[in-house]
Amino acid sequence: ALSGGALSGFFAGMFGIGGAIRSMFLSAFDLPKAVYIATAGAIGIMVDSTRIITYFTGGATLPKELWYGLLLFIPISFAGAQIAKKIVDKIPQNKFRMVVAVFLFVIGAKLVLFP
Repeated sequence: ALSGGALSGFFAGMFGIGGAIRSMFLSAFDLPKAVYIATAGAIGIMVDSTRIITYFTGGATLPKELWYGLLLFIPISFAGAQIAKKIVDKIPQNKFRMVVAVFLFVIGAKLVLFP
């Protein structure tokens, strides 16, 4: 678990892709769907909050147009989470790990083929 957290944090900080690595390590624990999703979400909130605070205290700024996009995409992300919950609820627990593995493979292939 410690190595998974360290690698996920490193890749999130350096390249912004810690979520895929986090998912890979969480899959190894064979957690129930709800626990897997809650754990991934809690870790994501902590990592991304730290990253955003670091960006802005380091002097990063956003153009005005991107602030409008941010205001638009926050509620859209909550709607997407509700849709995803309905989809995940239909996936049987015994197939959930396979679905996660397929998505991880797709993400990995994308990173290799289109860096």
